[in-house]
Amino acid sequence: MTDASPAKRLDDAGVCRTPHPLEIIQEEHALQLELCALLESIADNLPAKLEPALAVIAISILKGSVKAHTKFEEDALFPILRGRLSSNDTVLQALAGLSLQHECDEDIADELVEALTDALQNSAPQNPEMLGYILRGYFESQRRHIAWEESIVLPAARRALTVEDLTRLQEWIMTSDHPRCIRIPLLTLRAGKSSSSICVKCPASLGQEK
Repeated sequence: MTDASPAKRLDDAGVCRTPHPLEIIQEEHALQLELCALLESIADNLPAKLEPALAVIAISILKGSVKAHTKFEEDALFPILRGRLSSNDTVLQALAGLSLQHECDEDIADELVEALTDALQNSAPQNPEMLGYILRGYFESQRRHIAWEESIVLPAARRALTVEDLTRLQEWIMTSDHPRCIRIPLLTLRAGKSSSSICVKCPASLGQEK
């Protein structure tokens, strides 16, 4: 008998599915793959030119959603998932390797932001060959990293995480620096102190009040 999907488990428990943690990870992976394509385009145009608009977009994503995604995995998803896996589960080794990659990729991302910012300020990269090398190293690593998470981490999470785990992840998302919900305005989300204070007036829950 196949286990119910995480989404169905939340539905069956009467828990709000928005935001669904694992779906958010997939959405963020899609954005990161778009970033990789953008970085590859920048690298392909060097040393002839640097498109300022593309560099500005890349810097914004690297400093914003990419860092938020890594923080969510390291501070919330990975610890909870480790607690649900047996000591001999090979996914634990994969998580350890991915955490090391997070540290390395964050350092490279910071270096990349600095290099792109400097290039914008000077209207051209001072060392286009080095910038191209950093760009290619980063987007190639990210594509491998995302493939591992999609093929190993997310299937393990769908299999192992309980409704309680998923609601804990929702709590983390709703009270983080990057809260997510399709029903509640962003300013309201950021002003909330906890998911309970945020969600109590949600249209999805009003019908349940007596």
